[in-house]
Amino acid sequence: MSKAYDIFREAFDGPRDPRSDEYKNGMIDALRFRLGEASEVRCGYRIGSAQADAYFAGCDEGHLRAREYLEKVRVGAAGEAA
Repeated sequence: MSKAYDIFREAFDGPRDPRSDEYKNGMIDALRFRLGEASEVRCGYRIGSAQADAYFAGCDEGHLRAREYLEKVRVGAAGEAA
């Protein structure tokens, strides 16, 4: 399974406020892009719509979680090299 989907499931397996499908789509798209599992992030919703806003909010969380994961990997790799 992909690391992006692992991070996504971890984010939604615990208790948290519900999110729309558009939000979740944005989050997984951003995760897949940042982790090299997709070549682009493409919003399929009309710009300016509530759906596009939710999608981009999900992208924000996806980028944040990808940065956190990549930082852990970088720190772990630096520790192993020492």
